[in-house]
Amino acid sequence: MATFISGQLTTTATTAEQSVCSATPSGSTSFKSGAIAGYLTTYSATESNMGVVFWDVGGTNRWEARVQNTDLASLAGVIVLPFGDGITFSGSETCAWQVTPAATTSMRWAGIFIGQG
Repeated sequence: MATFISGQLTTTATTAEQSVCSATPSGSTSFKSGAIAGYLTTYSATESNMGVVFWDVGGTNRWEARVQNTDLASLAGVIVLPFGDGITFSGSETCAWQVTPAATTSMRWAGIFIGQG
């Protein structure tokens, strides 16, 4: 059975590690991939650093990347992480996409984990 865990967040502050989506997968759930996207909510023809995204597992940042707005602001900056054969959890770790926006400009973030179990 497929498992989809997703969430969205609109940010207007540079508060560190705001949660976009999180879940505590059961010990029988195996995540096959994850993706996160960010875009400005108001059109801007100027490229800009949107912020840093984190994949957090059990309260520890396991992976991070910077998201860049293109000069066509209607296109989201998208990052996809493939997990190969999948990552299985013990059933007690919380897994989350988090973001630290680079500016107070209104930004929309969307995250998803895709798995089975």
